[in-house]
Amino acid sequence: MVSRFRDLAGAALTASVVVGPGDDAAALRTRDDRLLLLTCDMLVEGVHFRREWASGEDIGWKAMAVNLSDIAAMGGEPAAAVASIAMPGDLPAQLASEIAQGLIAAASAHGAALAGGDLVGSPGPVVVDVALTGWVEEGSMLRRHGARPGDAICVTGLLGASAAGLICLREGLTDDGCPELARLLQAHRRPTPRLREAQAIARARLATAMMDLSDGLADDLPRLCAESGVGARIACERLPVDSASASLAGRIGTDALEMGLTGGEDYELLFTCPPAAVSDLAGAVSAATGTAVTVIGEIVEKAGVCFLGPDGRAITSGQGFDHFALGLLH
Repeated sequence: MVSRFRDLAGAALTASVVVGPGDDAAALRTRDDRLLLLTCDMLVEGVHFRREWASGEDIGWKAMAVNLSDIAAMGGEPAAAVASIAMPGDLPAQLASEIAQGLIAAASAHGAALAGGDLVGSPGPVVVDVALTGWVEEGSMLRRHGARPGDAICVTGLLGASAAGLICLREGLTDDGCPELARLLQAHRRPTPRLREAQAIARARLATAMMDLSDGLADDLPRLCAESGVGARIACERLPVDSASASLAGRIGTDALEMGLTGGEDYELLFTCPPAAVSDLAGAVSAATGTAVTVIGEIVEKAGVCFLGPDGRAITSGQGFDHFALGLLH
């Protein structure tokens, strides 16, 4: 199995990988004019995925995509990853191969490579752990701190699709030839990291702070505000809630706005910038990728995040994903 893993990864190496799978560590060519980024993220069966809802390739893709999204959040370019898979010995060996294929497919689709990894037997659930490196020009790197009072708060793309996809799986809904449901399921199983969008934002050097939306806007925006020492006001009527999510919400009696606020795993970009820079940044993102940018609120001096309804009154939002709330699957 290890040799199969090595063969699959070796066929997709990029030029930045000097030493790939087979040695004790991977070696990467460094670039003096850039910072090396390093991130890691783990997916655990029963917490982040269920094997009855996702193929091995889906699991591998998602494990790599969430790490790619972290590199995107810094405005970076992904380079190479190592991945570890832990799984019970009574599961088919083919599962590890499928996960590896998904890892490699996601990496290759975004200009990265799987440079090595490990496979171990485990009495517990399937676990996929990925560590990913990336590069970013020092002057272009974006972080969670830096937002300033008066800044516009923006998001890329649409919100709520992954949450709606999870609802479809929980409710036993299949696409049945319906493009909208198929898109929601795809959004949950194989999220798209916004790397090109992030790089366009970083190159412009106009944004003041940025992060990716992994746990839901209601949880992630307060984290950005806390790091920046500011507060925020969000006009909920401006949220770009995915139309297919809204349609599903109406069908099953769920609140579409709540999906957009708390659903998590959208992996869109949340960033702040001076109001005068919005047009330039939205134009740069659109020209590079076709992805829309939406202004959803503003940064304020007073700490705390306020979500405002259409009448201007504060509304209460639910909680995003909690990694330590056992039994929850986001």
